[in-house]
Amino acid sequence: VLTGTVKSVSRGPPQEPGWAVVSVLSLYKSGGLGVPQPAKGATLRLQLPCRLCPVLKKGSSYVLMGQLGGDGGALLPPDAFVVPYRPQQQQVLGNLSKKPCRGNP
Repeated sequence: VLTGTVKSVSRGPPQEPGWAVVSVLSLYKSGGLGVPQPAKGATLRLQLPCRLCPVLKKGSSYVLMGQLGGDGGALLPPDAFVVPYRPQQQQVLGNLSKKPCRGNP
């Protein structure tokens, strides 16, 4: 889970995935990404396998929950959790990141 502002979106040709470059506001439960908490404003490149979704608007901020691709990169599939970000959500997301995972590894 991360919050970030979309800097650019590139959809590319129909047979190839697109990409979104996101300026990271904060990173929560980064799981297998294996990245430390980035400095505010660091960028992350997300692969977009679908040309039409999720709908991302350049300059808008979102809460994004995707998955890891086969190459270990960040992937934002069509069914990913994507909602507009509001600063009031910061506390709730901070509390979420402190809770340990109860699932099996």
